[in-house]
Amino acid sequence: MNVDRNMQRLATPASQLNLREDSADWRDFAARLGRALKPVVPAPEFRARLRDGLRMAAYHREMRELIVRERTGAPWGLLVGAAALGSAAGLIAILLRARQGARPAEQVVARE
Repeated sequence: MNVDRNMQRLATPASQLNLREDSADWRDFAARLGRALKPVVPAPEFRARLRDGLRMAAYHREMRELIVRERTGAPWGLLVGAAALGSAAGLIAILLRARQGARPAEQVVARE
């Protein structure tokens, strides 16, 4: 591949590119790549370590999803409901206490 030819090709609009020339360049590149790269068979120890590592990663991901969950709106509703119930009970207690305080106190006379 010629660098000047590639630079000139980039400067021209896409409609003027020669597709036959491009496909020949890609075929040449693929052929050279096929000659340069040889298939590799990994060692059994490597494959065993890789398998164990992937299993451990999957386990950690699964556990994280079980432990870290997004909260739902239900606990906030329960908390607000409990606060409202407590406030109502407090108001009722204050009103009952105020009513009892408004009555005259009965005096118990001790007889001898």
